[in-house]
Formats: sequence, structure tokens, C-alpha cells
Amino acid sequence: MVYQQENLAAVLYAKHDLRMEPVPIEAPKRGEVQVNIRATGICGSDLHYYHDGGLGSMLMTPDKPMILGHEAAGIVTQIGEDVHNLKVGDRVAIEPGEGCQSCSYCKEGRYNLCGQMKFRGSLRRGPNHGTLRRYACFPAYLCHKMPDNMSYQDGALIEPLAVAVHAVSIRTQVRPGSTVAVIGAGPVGLLTAATAYATGAGSCIIMDIDASRLSFASKYLPGIETLQLPIKPREEDLLDWSMAQASSIIQSTSLANKKEEDQVDIVYECTGVESCISLSVFLARRGGKVMLIGMGNKGCTLMPTDILTTREVDIFGNFRYANSYPKAIELVEKKKIKLDGLVTHQFPLENALEAFKHAQAAPKGTIKVEIGDF
Repeated sequence: MVYQQENLAAVLYAKHDLRMEPVPIEAPKRGEVQVNIRATGICGSDLHYYHDGGLGSMLMTPDKPMILGHEAAGIVTQIGEDVHNLKVGDRVAIEPGEGCQSCSYCKEGRYNLCGQMKFRGSLRRGPNHGTLRRYACFPAYLCHKMPDNMSYQDGALIEPLAVAVHAVSIRTQVRPGSTVAVIGAGPVGLLTAATAYATGAGSCIIMDIDASRLSFASKYLPGIETLQLPIKPREEDLLDWSMAQASSIIQSTSLANKKEEDQVDIVYECTGVESCISLSVFLARRGGKVMLIGMGNKGCTLMPTDILTTREVDIFGNFRYANSYPKAIELVEKKKIKLDGLVTHQFPLENALEAFKHAQAAPKGTIKVEIGDF
């Protein structure tokens, strides 16, 4: 096969050391397809790797550089042996996590919890090279066909949408008419709110400290209620602040017109910030649910366990997704969720470093930054 362009890749060696280098073009093995990757979104974990040189306890070493990226879409360019679900020319959204397929978690369909999971653009059991390159090979079963009217730009958004689908439809199972609150109006928070509406929520309040993000949320989801949160003062007690803020939110929004049992059924916490996690517990009604989607640096060091117990508030964790891509694609195809406007900035692959600097600075109006050959 003759390739029109070299396989340029964004390779991270250490924090702030992202280099654009050509890498070999792999041929697909049995059960794999080769994909010309056309769009990759920058995720929060990508920014952690770039800015901190690692993620949590996983740190980069110069002798083991890694290609970043995992939110991706592209077009199939080669087919390996025993692949029957795809053909050359198919446009696909790429699921970046590959389970072992033999453990109990994989067998029961919860492969996101597989202890041997290999996730693109992650150091865990890696480095596992990511999608910020022109050509790469993937297991065919992880490449999901895109509708003809779905752009590569939107195809790359299926990954964060799958996170929302897993949290809303699978883990917490929103009931028709539910009242939900979303803390954090970034891409995942916006998609979580959109998924909640698409699956039956009657009303939704989305909160953030950034007024410009809330302004975008109002345009992206007409009818959604928005509320700007204050930043918790360092000297203020965490639980006292959380309790006071929850009361203030209820009194200053449409929740004030509802009985307590009809207030917030589910809180989706999408920031990972300790004060927001604590706030979520106080904001949920008695018998309500709190879904933790955001992953912070250290989590919540002080949890109001008495509130959890006496109010029977259920805490749910959400780790990526499993079997969520088909549903995410279906919601977009049937126009139950729109992706228009979420990608606010695009950069060609050659300018990946500039894209990361922009995403890190996050100037006003930035929601999602994507890189690729659009």
C-alpha cells in the first residue's frame, strides 16, 4: 500500500516535552484493522501527562516515550485476517480500551474493570501508544461504524459521550421525569446533562465556577438551568461550606418550588474537586444518588458519612465505559443528542504542541480542542 503522508505522531518524553516524530506504520494483525486517524480530542488525562509528566503515580521516563491521545475517529485503510465486520473505507469511532477477554469482569461485560486493561495513551501496563498519529492498528471489535452523516470531529466525541452514557444509562439508570444536577460544565458535564435529558430526565441544573461555560451550556441545552458556584475559601470548614452551599442552591433555583422528596434525584459530579464531591452529598435528596465521574488528584478526604447514612444517599463510581459506544452513536444518529459546537478549536496534527498549550491555558470560550487531518 502506498501512503500519501508519513506517520507523524505526537510523542511525549517528559512533562512539556512533546515532540512531533515519524513512527513506523504497522500492518494489521489477525483480528485487527489499520485506521487512518482523522481526529483526536484532547482529554483531561492527556493534559495531566503533558503538564505533569504523568498521571497520579504513573510517571513518564525518557527511555519509554508515549504517543498521547485516546478520543479518536478515522477511516479503515487495511483489514487483517478474520475481520468480517468492517471493510476498507468504513469510517469508525475507536474505542481505546482493550480488556483481556478472559477474566470474570470481561466475561460479564464489565471489561472497563479488567485488571489487564490496555488503554491507549496510558502508562498503565504500558506505555500504550495513543491515537495522535496518522495510522494505527486496533482490534476490529473496538472500531464502531459511524453513520454517514457523522463527521470525524463528532466521531472523536463519542468517547466522552460514552462516559456519560455509562454513568447515566447503565450505572444510575435515570428514570423518566427525574430531577438531576450536574457539577462541572466541561465536555463530560455537558454530555452528561445531554444524556440525562435524552434518557428521560425532566429537569436539570448544571453548575460551574466559570460563567462562560455556563453561558455555553444555556445555548447548547436550551431550557437547562444554570448556576455559578463560588470557590470554597481555604479557611472555611469543608462540611460547613458544603451544607451551606447545598441550601443556597436549593433556595436560589427552581428546586425551591419542589417538595424535598421531589428535589435532586441524582447528582453527577464531573470535576473531581473535593469541595464539589462533598457538596454533592448534601445536594442529593433523601434516598437520592451521587455519581462520581470526575477524577481529581486525591479525591475527598472528609466524607459526611452521617449524611450518607441517615439520608440513605447512594454513592456510585464511574470508570470509563463498557458496551456504551453503540448507544452513544445511536443517540447522536437519532438526534437525541447534538454535538454541534462542543469542538471550539481545531489544530492540524503538525501543530499538536500548539493545541496542547491552548488546551492547557483554556482561554475563555474553550470547550473541546481536537487535533487531526479534518
